[in-house]
Amino acid sequence: MRGFVVALLVAALVPAFASAAPGPFHLKLGGPAPRATTEKDLRAFLDELEAQQFMIYEALSLEEYYQWKGDEPQFVTPYTRFANDLSNRTDYAAIIEKWRGHVRDTTLARRLDMHHLYFLQSRADPALVLQLGDAQSQLQDTVSAFRFQLDGQRKTQTEITEILTNEKDRAKRQNAYLALQQADTKYRKSISSAMHLYDRIGRSEGFKNGAEAGLVQTSLERAQALKDIEDFERQTRPIMQSIVDRAKVDLKLDRVEPWDLDYWLRQQELAGGDDAWPREPGLARMKALVKDIGFQPDSLPIDARIWDVPTGGITFPVRPPYESRLLSNPFTGSQFYSTLFHEYGHCLNAVLTDKDLPAVFLTGDQTPMSEGLAECLGFFAYDHHWLERAAKVPPGRSVALERAGKMGQFVWLRRSICLNAWFELTAYGNLHVNMDSLYAVAYKRFTLVDLPPGHFWGYRDMLATGPIYYQSYLYADLIAAQLLESMQKQFGVEDLSKEPQVAGWLTRYFFAPGGSVPWPEKVRRATGKPLGTEALSRYFADLMPGKS
Repeated sequence: MRGFVVALLVAALVPAFASAAPGPFHLKLGGPAPRATTEKDLRAFLDELEAQQFMIYEALSLEEYYQWKGDEPQFVTPYTRFANDLSNRTDYAAIIEKWRGHVRDTTLARRLDMHHLYFLQSRADPALVLQLGDAQSQLQDTVSAFRFQLDGQRKTQTEITEILTNEKDRAKRQNAYLALQQADTKYRKSISSAMHLYDRIGRSEGFKNGAEAGLVQTSLERAQALKDIEDFERQTRPIMQSIVDRAKVDLKLDRVEPWDLDYWLRQQELAGGDDAWPREPGLARMKALVKDIGFQPDSLPIDARIWDVPTGGITFPVRPPYESRLLSNPFTGSQFYSTLFHEYGHCLNAVLTDKDLPAVFLTGDQTPMSEGLAECLGFFAYDHHWLERAAKVPPGRSVALERAGKMGQFVWLRRSICLNAWFELTAYGNLHVNMDSLYAVAYKRFTLVDLPPGHFWGYRDMLATGPIYYQSYLYADLIAAQLLESMQKQFGVEDLSKEPQVAGWLTRYFFAPGGSVPWPEKVRRATGKPLGTEALSRYFADLMPGKS
């Protein structure tokens, strides 16, 4: 999520296009807005505006790619300021609002709806928005450069995660987990400041708080998102409790601590005595999978690299549909594969967009759908049919591995996604609350494990660098489960991992239309019904106690 965008105020409108010199209309960079008196005028204005927006999108995608790779120098901060200057044009916003709801052409109407969201920032104080953009860029630089100090050594976030996942010595795992407080100490002041800025900007846009302002960009509302998160927590609590109870017994513990869960989950993957998700063949296995489901990876303009980044992975749709790049973290086990496949799903979404769409549609879907399409690929990482072929394991072993992978996905969804989404959305109701206490309550509620005394919430830098994003992953899993189940029914097959119709179906209903169709409507058209919770409930049903 790129945050808010802002611009200089422009005082007056200029004459209509008809008074300009003959020839194609040209929207001068930084110049005054035109007066659009016809739909033809409006379309010409939007064509030029979207070309400028897309130029910024492409340039900023590249600079952010360099930033995440750690390349210097990069120009994310000045490019973000430039984007802000365009997006807060109050005179451009006035044209959008004048025409929105008053055009006959449905494509033009959709473009206006998207620009309405794009220019909401124009209601805010430009100084605040520029301040927030600068703060986000600076924090991302800090996160990329930050190293934990552990036992006299400098460790990356990935290396800390690997200790929590693989280290047999429980005391060492505990020390690694407690080291997360170092990031909290480093980031929390910046994160708190950014959250307050985000909230002030959202309120100035006319929303109750920053969370409401952020969610409108995804076609969601705060009350509904909180309800969906809380419903998922309540309905899946028996599964989480059974996982904690099993970990306690298997690891012979008096009580489970936060530094035990990842290690126990990894032991479930290794229970057969070998590693079904070795790191080295990851890229090759991914390409083989996407070929089996009908894509042509060798002819697609996707640059996939394994890179130590301070998150699971990240995709940069540099120039849809002509180029996309991904960086995927070198984790261990199913997490590495599911992240790699997920990020490749983002890339497919970008490079298979219809190139003839207006530029505003080339930047893709709102985040729930964008992440949901990526998760469609991510779920294949522990599909038992695929594991039988890729890892060459017998059916009994593949089913056990699928269950282990699902447990990892499930714990991630509760502990990393729902926990942090609930914490963030709740915090925006009162940003003066004691954040450490609120985070401890959230941690206990969603993991059923106590957070140790200390300060941890501030190590979640995405609260500032990608505000109001976490809940998108819950909806993403709802979307992925419903799409995969629908494909199974429509194709009449159980094993989608070798079904070549998958590529055409996803491209036709989702990738090709880009942002031209609202994401809830995409789901309805493809599956025949609105997005619901039933498919994801069925997906995790075999994790319920007594189903092993």
